[in-house]
Amino acid sequence: MKSRLSAWICLALPGLVSAALPTASRPLGESAFRAASARQGSDSRSAMSAEDLQIEKAKIFMAEKKYDVAIQTYQDVLKGDPKNAVVLNMVGIAYLNLSKDDQAKKYFERSAKADKKYSSAVNNLGMVWYHQKNFKRAIREYQRAALLDPTLAGTHANLGFAYYNTNKLVEAATEFQKAVELDPQIFEHNDRVGTMVQDRSVANHGLFFFTMARVYAQKNDAVHCAEYLRKSFDEGYKDVGRARSDSAFKTVLDDPAVQAVLARVAPADEKAAASHSGS
Repeated sequence: MKSRLSAWICLALPGLVSAALPTASRPLGESAFRAASARQGSDSRSAMSAEDLQIEKAKIFMAEKKYDVAIQTYQDVLKGDPKNAVVLNMVGIAYLNLSKDDQAKKYFERSAKADKKYSSAVNNLGMVWYHQKNFKRAIREYQRAALLDPTLAGTHANLGFAYYNTNKLVEAATEFQKAVELDPQIFEHNDRVGTMVQDRSVANHGLFFFTMARVYAQKNDAVHCAEYLRKSFDEGYKDVGRARSDSAFKTVLDDPAVQAVLARVAPADEKAAASHSGS
């Protein structure tokens, strides 16, 4: 049985700590935080408030997947700043990574209430519904998030996945197209520190990969188009050869990488055609 395609992603935003921290023989946490702070120099340390320092510590714990400790650290910040929308959102993400959906939903709702223009919290609220396979509710939240900030590629990608899982393939392709236009690498991000969650779980992998190949073809991105055509073929999707006659693929059909994938499809197509003509 083929493995399920599922990836939880927190899309990294500028200014956040990178997940690629130096490795050490003992757990990081406090030691990593002290090392990071030391590198900033005495001037930057003195410029950071106690709240900022706690937030930086929590980010490191998030990067280390120490979600329980991160929650405790964020809660210390919330004691003095209970309506900090970003921190409330991050607590929700930590709970979501612990598969505690009800707690996550609670904090995303608090975050969205604290800052009614904070689209990341609304997006993440949609992710809770998506995780629970309530795709219609997820779509409503993603649509609301996209209205608040139409420039976030991750929200359009999430909305596309929700449409895809309700078999609204045209709407899904439209949202995937918007996402790729905003960020051509949107489906390759794998950072774990950020304010917005994305889930890539889908049911029919072959059809999904073909849909993505079509999206990239329309962007004249032959490299990614070929990659997704190959994945679609490897998943056993029977209509990969349809790319030859689909106008969306017109601009990339002469690319060697695309031709190489379609050459693998040709024998199967010819066999199917021969079988059909002989029946």
